[in-house]
Amino acid sequence: MTILVGYTKTAEGNAALRHGLQAAEVTGKPLAIFPLGEILESGTGAAVDTALHDAVEAGATLLPRNPQGRHAAEELLDTAMETGAALLVVGVRNRSRVSKVILGSDAQSIILGSTVPVLTVKADSDDH
Repeated sequence: MTILVGYTKTAEGNAALRHGLQAAEVTGKPLAIFPLGEILESGTGAAVDTALHDAVEAGATLLPRNPQGRHAAEELLDTAMETGAALLVVGVRNRSRVSKVILGSDAQSIILGSTVPVLTVKADSDDH
């Protein structure tokens, strides 16, 4: 059983990663990171995501994505089942009523669709 973090390179994603690292340390479970957005790796000439790099260096596993036309939230839920995740950690942010209607909510899909406990975290005010 693992702690699974749905990660994006945002303040909310960094908060989820921090909380996932803490949960893994407290429980002694391994941490797996599922990239919900584009992740840049070293050697590409682009800026490396230091939070992600540090987590992998500390022993976390960066999981590959295989979208095949599927939505990231659906992929994350499938990955949680495949890895036997004990906890799913995702970052959330406030959205306006209009954006909720037009864009939907990945976090809501994850929370309602998950068969394992979901920890939702907001970014610290100093992360913005």
